[in-house]
Parts: sequence; C-alpha cells; structure tokens
Amino acid sequence: MYTEKKDKVAAVFSYLGWVFWIVAFIIRNKDDQLSRYHLNQGFILTMAGTIAGILTRMHGLFGFAAGLLGVGIALLSIVGIVRALRGSNEPLPVVGDIQLI
Repeated sequence: MYTEKKDKVAAVFSYLGWVFWIVAFIIRNKDDQLSRYHLNQGFILTMAGTIAGILTRMHGLFGFAAGLLGVGIALLSIVGIVRALRGSNEPLPVVGDIQLI
C-alpha cells in the first residue's frame, strides 16, 4: 500500500500525460513500489498515446486504426487510474508485463 498520500497522487498522475507523469516522477517516494509500478505503466501508455497521436495524422485506414488505438489507450488509462486509487498492483492488459522503469 501507499506510505503517503503523495504516493497515491503520483500513481494517479502517472496516467494523465507527459506533464503530469513528470510531476509524478518528481514527487514520488522512491521507496514505494506501488507508485513506481503505476509510473511504469503510465509511462508505457503515455509513450503509446504519443505515438498513436502522431499516427492519427495519416489518412486512410492506417490513421483510423491509430485513432482506435488512441481510444484503447485512453480506456487503459482510466482502468489504471481506478487501480491506482484502489492501491491495486494488478497489471493492465497488454502493457502490464512490460517493465521500463
């Protein structure tokens, strides 16, 4: 579980985009594994969302598929926020097993 309230805030912020992810990275407790776990998942989703956002500028089927990918990433972010608020370390589908941080 979270040791401090700022750890929960950091876990939720990690799913809200680059600016909030950087804030979460700065304010997190380096010893709290749960906020680190959510920072990792949020980082992966934020990178994927950025890539999907760039690809949606393409026309045709590829741009449409990238738009659907963006919707999926937004849904996964909502699920991640709910799990962060609950203090759960259950991995998200697709990205939960990837460890970058």
